[in-house]
Amino acid sequence: MIPVPLRSILWLFIAVNLFTVIFYSGFRTIHADPDVFLIGNLYLCIITVVSFWLMTKGLKSKSTLNFTSSVYGSFLLKLVLTALLVVVYSSWKGNAINSNSILGCMLLYLIYMFLEVKGLMSVLRKD
Repeated sequence: MIPVPLRSILWLFIAVNLFTVIFYSGFRTIHADPDVFLIGNLYLCIITVVSFWLMTKGLKSKSTLNFTSSVYGSFLLKLVLTALLVVVYSSWKGNAINSNSILGCMLLYLIYMFLEVKGLMSVLRKD
């Protein structure tokens, strides 16, 4: 059974994938690579679920040190791994980097982050 706070994250993942697949050729007309967008969406969903798990584990911890470590660790994990992915993609593609897809993924990053914080707030209200 999927926890209730994670359902909105997974619904967003499914909705973005469906939207991208349905309007695949439309992405090409706005000079965005739908494959980059789909891979970015998958990556962001996975990293958000892992981050949510780490933060939930920290919220349930009795120690302040464990709570702080999990929150900072989760934040740094998302930030560093996402920045690393963008650097690897840009070095791999060189001058052919698709900035429209990267900007779309940045918007998705913010939406996933909002849903993660909203889910964590609901976990806090329950306890």
